[in-house]
Amino acid sequence: MSFRSRTPGYTDSYKSMHANRVANANPHELVSIMFEELLLKLDTAIGHIERHDMPGMIQAKGRAAAIVNALDESLDFEHGGDTAIALGVVYREASERLARAKGPAAKDILQSVRLMIAEIYSAWSDIGKAARKRA
Repeated sequence: MSFRSRTPGYTDSYKSMHANRVANANPHELVSIMFEELLLKLDTAIGHIERHDMPGMIQAKGRAAAIVNALDESLDFEHGGDTAIALGVVYREASERLARAKGPAAKDILQSVRLMIAEIYSAWSDIGKAARKRA
């Protein structure tokens, strides 16, 4: 049982705050939100492994895989050039690793995916900061 599920009103408040953030986000911020949710699901999956909760791990890993697929599908290969191609390669590698994250190696594999995504998220955040400075 997570902190969220044990704290009355927390889940509803979080969902409301999250829905407002998504509703008011520009396209760059929406991708940032997807990265944050992906990292959260990967951390959740790793936490479930540490607590020997395999059904929870499978559920969190499935949600992480869905976010990776959404990020991959959002790439604009027509206008994104080499960056879109490179991100597509990373997302497909992340997706393949998530599919292989089973058994005793699952935690290490999930951590490797988390490292890949955290690096991309950091670069994505830097792009957003640079754009805000120019504005």
